[in-house]
Amino acid sequence: MNFESVKEYIKSAGLPNFRIAQVRDAVYKHGITSWEEATSLPAQIRQDLAEKYPILSFKVSKMVFSKADKAAKALLTLQDGRQIETVLLKPQDTWSVCVSSQVGCPLHCSFCSTGKMGFRRDLTDEEIADQVLMWYQYVRKEKLGERISSVVFMGMGEPLLNYLNVVKAAQTLSNPDYLNIGARHISISTAGIADKLHKLAVDLPQANLAVSLHNADDSERSKLMPVNRRFNLEELQKAVEEYIAMTGRQVFLEYAVLENVNSRPEHIRKLAKWIYGIKDNYLIHVNLIACNLGRGMKTDDKVVKDFAAAVKAMGIGVTIRKSMGNDVLAACGQLAANK
Repeated sequence: MNFESVKEYIKSAGLPNFRIAQVRDAVYKHGITSWEEATSLPAQIRQDLAEKYPILSFKVSKMVFSKADKAAKALLTLQDGRQIETVLLKPQDTWSVCVSSQVGCPLHCSFCSTGKMGFRRDLTDEEIADQVLMWYQYVRKEKLGERISSVVFMGMGEPLLNYLNVVKAAQTLSNPDYLNIGARHISISTAGIADKLHKLAVDLPQANLAVSLHNADDSERSKLMPVNRRFNLEELQKAVEEYIAMTGRQVFLEYAVLENVNSRPEHIRKLAKWIYGIKDNYLIHVNLIACNLGRGMKTDDKVVKDFAAAVKAMGIGVTIRKSMGNDVLAACGQLAANK
């Protein structure tokens, strides 16, 4: 919802300022799904708001629910007819939302379904933030908990290629007047847009940075991730080093393990060498995930565990991240839409 526009409407209509707080509480505290539910507001104001200011900037076209774990995926139809997907997850005790930042993606990573869509357009900051608001409404309605605790920009699209809208959406989500999600509970993932990391360190210094690496060999990474031809591993290494120096924050390296593609001993050695080349490399942590190969299929867990053990033996922090929603194509790299 464009709350700033709603505030302007209330002011221009000569309504008392307390109406702003009533709207804010109705949307961001009580999770209303229609203005009719905002019973603290007079009927005429509810009618005006319904006609001019929809609570969500899209329609929920479909929801699917994993039978294997606590994950749900929603297909959203935007006002121009384009479609995106977003995911609600409960990996531990709290709810997390995986948001999309673009319709499709221009990067064409070989293992990602979104990349096969091609690129349609950037999402607005409202369309990004509304994905979290929509899931908040759902969690409240179904009495699944009180709030969304974290947000990850790991859905469709490359966040740093839609930089301004992503930053604005993150700032909105962390605003105490809105959903009040702490900046340190917001994670921005990038495939390696190195020239944006300096700016990100300035604009969102408390957010978490996740870099999708997936291979530490330039030639092989370029085949997996064509963006490496634009920003190679050396450029990315320097940008990550500068980011750490500016923020003092830990950086997460995302590594989807594909058996015999990026999982051999030489890949582990090159990964370790790349990490050791960063000055404050103790602030690098590797997140491994079994690459999702299709509905219900992924890289064998033993391959991932062996990879993790080898990385740990080199003195590098490593975690095997749980893949969720694989059975409904809601896991990493599986999001896509027809439009």
